[in-house]
Amino acid sequence: MNAVLDGVGVARAARRFAAPQQYVQGPGVFDDLGTIVSPHGTRPVVVVDADVAELLGDRLAATMTAASPAHQVLAVRGPVTREHIATVVARISGGSGDVIVGVGGGKALDIAKGVAELLGRPMISVPTVASNDGPTAAVFALYDDAGRLSELGRLPTNPAAVVVDTEIIAGAPIRFLTSGIGDALAKKYEARSCARGSGVTTQGTRPLNIGSVVADGCSRILLRDGEQAVRDAADGQVTPAVEAVVEAVILLSGIGYENGGLSIAHCMTRGLQIGRGTSAHLHGFHVAYGLLVQLALEDDPDVDAGEIRRFLTAIGLPTRLADLDMSDPTAEEIEELAVAAAAAPHASNTWVDASTPRIIAAIERVEKEAGSDVG
Repeated sequence: MNAVLDGVGVARAARRFAAPQQYVQGPGVFDDLGTIVSPHGTRPVVVVDADVAELLGDRLAATMTAASPAHQVLAVRGPVTREHIATVVARISGGSGDVIVGVGGGKALDIAKGVAELLGRPMISVPTVASNDGPTAAVFALYDDAGRLSELGRLPTNPAAVVVDTEIIAGAPIRFLTSGIGDALAKKYEARSCARGSGVTTQGTRPLNIGSVVADGCSRILLRDGEQAVRDAADGQVTPAVEAVVEAVILLSGIGYENGGLSIAHCMTRGLQIGRGTSAHLHGFHVAYGLLVQLALEDDPDVDAGEIRRFLTAIGLPTRLADLDMSDPTAEEIEELAVAAAAAPHASNTWVDASTPRIIAAIERVEKEAGSDVG
């Protein structure tokens, strides 16, 4: 942990606050993108998911041309690797790229972050799905050629702006919003674990109180409005419930985890992203199952794991490995998941023993409890 000197020369542990500089959300705000970008640069480069470019290309061109005629649009498709990011940078015209705008899902935004990191430029996030809180974060995921998470990159600062058009979000397949809810719901319990133990945040410092406060509020919104938001968004409607849940998933969850810390729920994703059947599912589905494992591991009487299971079931998130297409998991498969989780960077961000045998026992308990619910 870093240390700084206070006003009288006494060393003290430093804690840091991280958040995007600006957050804009609402129906139709995509068409304001150009005016939001222009204060940050005169020759922006827009890194956009190729499929999104086909759907929103005309609107993107109109808003960017009106405010920044010298902009460049780069449609991307493919893995988030250092090599691929370098090829995108090589496509940028000379003199362009004083600000990088990412438009699309998680891969497009992470590629845009990687470009911004290489160029040392500010980055603006424009998510077209609400599948996780990555759009607000400085961190981005990088993978190897086999599709395995290899490292976490980090921008010097969080995005200069995050622009969330809720009409676009509501028009996306509902599994993305469901995934976002699974990812966001865990943040309350992960921040709580990190603070109660000796954990640190992704910034390498002890958590600030604001992380737990925001993560707790995020959870309350999701439990209150989540089911209604899923129903409304499935019908393509932008309702107060959808607005509240999208804000919770993208903004509150992001502030909660960057300032509160991650724990076992996210550790579980290390194995699930490569497991039999489970690898085909979105990050938030992995985190939702991981949350149940964390609750079983910590066995805190103040937490009603049954309530969490009921909520996850109601919105179509997994409560057992079979829901992630790992039917009849073998003892070896469960052990592989536990080994990966115990080796993950956030495994020490809890107050209980998070060794492989303990995580195996927690997974087995989750499977047993889910079987009882089904029975």
